[in-house]
Amino acid sequence: MTSHLAAWKWWIIAAVVIGALWVTDRLSDADSLPEQIVWEDSPFSGSGPPRTYSEAMTRSKLAVTNAGAAARAKPDQWLMHEIHASELMARAQLSGSYEDYAAAGQALDAAFGVAVKGSGPHLMRAALDFSMHRLAGAEAQLAAIDRYAVPPDPGDRAEITAVRGDIAFYRGDYDAAWALYDQADALVPGSTLFRRAIFAARTGDVDGADAYFAQAERAYRSPTPQTRGYMALQRGILDLDRGRLDDAMVHFREADRLFPGRWLIEEHIAEVLNLQGKTAEAETLYRAIVKRTGHPEFIDALAGIAEARGDTAEAARLYGRSAAIWDKRLKLFPEATYGHAIDHCTARRDWPCALRLAEANHRARPFGEAKIKLAAALLANGRTDAARAMIEQVLASRWRTPDLHSTAADIYQAAGLTQKAEAQRKLATASNPLS
Repeated sequence: MTSHLAAWKWWIIAAVVIGALWVTDRLSDADSLPEQIVWEDSPFSGSGPPRTYSEAMTRSKLAVTNAGAAARAKPDQWLMHEIHASELMARAQLSGSYEDYAAAGQALDAAFGVAVKGSGPHLMRAALDFSMHRLAGAEAQLAAIDRYAVPPDPGDRAEITAVRGDIAFYRGDYDAAWALYDQADALVPGSTLFRRAIFAARTGDVDGADAYFAQAERAYRSPTPQTRGYMALQRGILDLDRGRLDDAMVHFREADRLFPGRWLIEEHIAEVLNLQGKTAEAETLYRAIVKRTGHPEFIDALAGIAEARGDTAEAARLYGRSAAIWDKRLKLFPEATYGHAIDHCTARRDWPCALRLAEANHRARPFGEAKIKLAAALLANGRTDAARAMIEQVLASRWRTPDLHSTAADIYQAAGLTQKAEAQRKLATASNPLS
């Protein structure tokens, strides 16, 4: 494989695994920060990075078409199918479409179908499996790479180690995750900054998370509008999780200015508008997002707004519409859907459904968030003792988020442990006044 293709492969896999089209430069501790490129407007078609979501999607669709044609022209070369899969996964990151992920899986199947035994796009398959929350599948692909006669280069080895850290994180083994991030950074310094930010945010070090995001962004020589917009989005999410709505909105508006049109940014703006009581504005924005994406979580958001104003008929209609999409997603990629579909069941007060999905979600990825959702579902189904046992597992771990403490407060209150409930409620409101 040429050095150009190796670099491309490492970039796209890292982008898929962390859920954003970005990758940090390989900086050593002695490196000074590189001079950044400011992207100017260009009159030439195709020059420079895309400046809007619409432009990025247009380019991505063309890339998928061209890669697909190349794979069909050389069907016996597995690398061509891998490139096609990578372009589909890149488009999926933009679109959020499960159909794009499914098509990427089909392209990878085609690649393995013509690859010599022991070869093939194992790292790309690991990225897809991880993205779809199939942790065991991702591990199996990484294990196959360990058996290569020629070891991967340092960039690939760093990414492999970092993905193993991600798998440990989502299995709730936070110490192992951090140690693996250290190992990845020893291979490629600075390669896990974004991952460390997510880790810090979920373990109570929000200021540390903000600092890691800042380091990750500074590590770029040429941050694109999409990269800068995504980083602004992440900083806004940190503020949102702390209940700082005005600060969060500043970041979200900046993200939308930097990379306009991306629904992922717009839905966070709509969420803040709704929390600020600007429901008419939120509803208008959610309707526009639903029209463009058809994603069920935003249909559920509209249902919640309708329900809050007393329009139960409209809420029921919208919940029915989203339920059909959730069912389709559960059939296509169940592990990737469980955690989001739980919220749909909870919104509809379908507690048996919430518990069934929460149990499946916990089996797939038994990390802090999944345990909290399972504890809440157990409580809603009247299983207070089991809920308490589950939430205390999280309290005994490094996981620290406002919803952990608010859920623990509800469980302790239901168990008649009022002092513990009050203590947890104080912790929740201290980290997020809206809890």
